[in-house]
Amino acid sequence: MRLENKTAIITGGGSGIGLSSARAFCREGAKTAIFGRRQDRLDEAKNELGDNLLAIQGDITNDDDIQRLVDETVREFGKIDILVHNAGMFTVSPLHEMEDEAWDQVLNVNLRSIFKLTKAVLPHMMRQKSGNIIHISSILSLVATPNASAYNASKGALNQFCRSLATEYGSFGIRSNVICPGLIETEMTEDLMSDEKLMEEWSKNYPIGRFGKPEDIANACLFLASEESSFITGAILPVDGGYTAL
Repeated sequence: MRLENKTAIITGGGSGIGLSSARAFCREGAKTAIFGRRQDRLDEAKNELGDNLLAIQGDITNDDDIQRLVDETVREFGKIDILVHNAGMFTVSPLHEMEDEAWDQVLNVNLRSIFKLTKAVLPHMMRQKSGNIIHISSILSLVATPNASAYNASKGALNQFCRSLATEYGSFGIRSNVICPGLIETEMTEDLMSDEKLMEEWSKNYPIGRFGKPEDIANACLFLASEESSFITGAILPVDGGYTAL
């Protein structure tokens, strides 16, 4: 199995990309802690995936919850080999109409929480001289879209944060890579994708002929989490059906 004897944390793990990644990691032998807000979703995942899964409820913007996630994972599994930053939020607003609180909320979820959780996990990885951090960014870190300035900015900064980690902690055996998904069929995009006319127009920008599924991103996570990618760090990997190739 590709992740045998590995331990992973996945944020936003109760649904969508996070849950699909947890399924893939558990299938390949990893002991996996998922973190999310909705207890019912976490319970469903635990029932599905069994003893190799630890489900922890909390708020990714709460510093105490972040530390509890790290502490409980280490107490249960003994170490942390892989960290997948998947939790995120998207909001739509023209910049001149955006409230300060809305801007702060997006940056807190999409950037500050990643700083805080990474900071909490790094000492464990540094002690063991190995680690693997995977950031779920977006194609909107590479190309901008109107009315999403906070999201665009947060994901662009995340890419550079990833590269900084790769250069700063590579000597400790710690790798850091980014995945940039295109439009993925998840709960977060459900309302958007219900607009058939818009989706028909957007589909023209995907040369592969379809939008993504959570499993597409989970497979990329599995590759980056495994030893198959052991010489890859600081990379930004679009998984977008060719969107950014146009």
